[in-house]
Amino acid sequence: MSQSCAIVSCQEISRVLCYCCNKNLCLNHLSNHHGLSNDQPNSLTDQINILNDQLNRLNIEKLVDDSRLKLDKWRDNSLKKVHHFYENKCEELDRYYAKQLRQQKKEVDQLYKKLSEINEKQDTIQEDSINELETMIVDVKQKINDIEQKLIPINTRPLSIDNSLISIGEIKIQGFDLKTLLSPYQTCHFSENSGFALASNDEFLLIDLNHDLCLFDKNLTIIKQSIWNYGAIHDICWSSALASFIVITEKSKAFLVNGNDLSIDSIEEMQNHLWMSCTCSNSLLYLASLSNAIIEFSLLPSFYYRRRWDPPITCKKDEFIKDIACNNEKLALIVAIFSDNIAHLIVRSLTNFNQLFSIRLDMRNLSYYLPIRCCPLKNNEWLVVEANTSQLFHVVEDGKLEGKLTYDKSPYNAVLFGSNILVIRTDATIHFHQILH
Repeated sequence: MSQSCAIVSCQEISRVLCYCCNKNLCLNHLSNHHGLSNDQPNSLTDQINILNDQLNRLNIEKLVDDSRLKLDKWRDNSLKKVHHFYENKCEELDRYYAKQLRQQKKEVDQLYKKLSEINEKQDTIQEDSINELETMIVDVKQKINDIEQKLIPINTRPLSIDNSLISIGEIKIQGFDLKTLLSPYQTCHFSENSGFALASNDEFLLIDLNHDLCLFDKNLTIIKQSIWNYGAIHDICWSSALASFIVITEKSKAFLVNGNDLSIDSIEEMQNHLWMSCTCSNSLLYLASLSNAIIEFSLLPSFYYRRRWDPPITCKKDEFIKDIACNNEKLALIVAIFSDNIAHLIVRSLTNFNQLFSIRLDMRNLSYYLPIRCCPLKNNEWLVVEANTSQLFHVVEDGKLEGKLTYDKSPYNAVLFGSNILVIRTDATIHFHQILH
């Protein structure tokens, strides 16, 4: 049976089958089709030649030099941090010896005072007093000799460089998996009831410990410590826009803490409000108050009030906001009803405050006094930790519960430190967990 030519506009009967493209063609279009078929390989050849020429023109040395600028910047910043750490330890050494000398100066002053008392009573025999003074002199002499002759022990560890500090090439980011959470590879112990606040940036972890602020590095080494005299801390968050930590306290005060030297400045615009929780997006600060209101502040170019949401938008009448946290222009709220032992993770859009999802978390025997905290993870995921029953809940982006785990000790708080360290704080420990990717 005859077939029409494969060319749509042609009404002629096909006379030949092209074995290259399996099309039926009339004699008139066969010649044109043959020319096009020959042109196509030539065109592909030209394209490949162009790619080859482009590849040969690449200046590899320039590409490497340009990319090395980032490595050079990392090296320079790292050397600055090492030098800064060294200077801090030198200052600590100076303070140690100055303290020792002050103590011995006080004891020498006591010797003078004791001698003066003996001289004032020369008319009576004070053999016991003289013997006591001689014993004191020998004791002080020994202490001064120890300072002079025995150097203070300084324990150092080799600076370890993890190969994962720098990755060459694209990094494939995988989701967090609570089921693969490893045992902590480092733990720091401290006295109980120190608090439960902590916050991190990519380099340092800030924790309140026994009336001090302590800045830790990723080796769980304290690199800076500062006395904190401004009341119990309710919460801490990191502001990348200000390169500082924001601290809120029980005394209705708020402070800006420098991320390098821990210098402290009061934030006057946020005083006289009892803030319970705080969190930052790129350029905005969010605070939850005791009245369950959520306030939005702008951080740059200065602190100023922007928006406010109150119940019943934030939560219902019988509910209480335990924590808030930002993650990629989303705001998570931990909302609890203590009378019914119910807790929800509610995630809202920071753009319009619309609710994106809400998930009820199976928490029993909720405690009003013990914390429930929300830790933002990569890929718009969340980790909720509940201290009273030691539960960890992993919630993924679409609001589904991905995993649940009972922790060994009551988790008071959790924070992601860099991209692969999960820090969990209990009543008397800080645990560093390696996250597998």
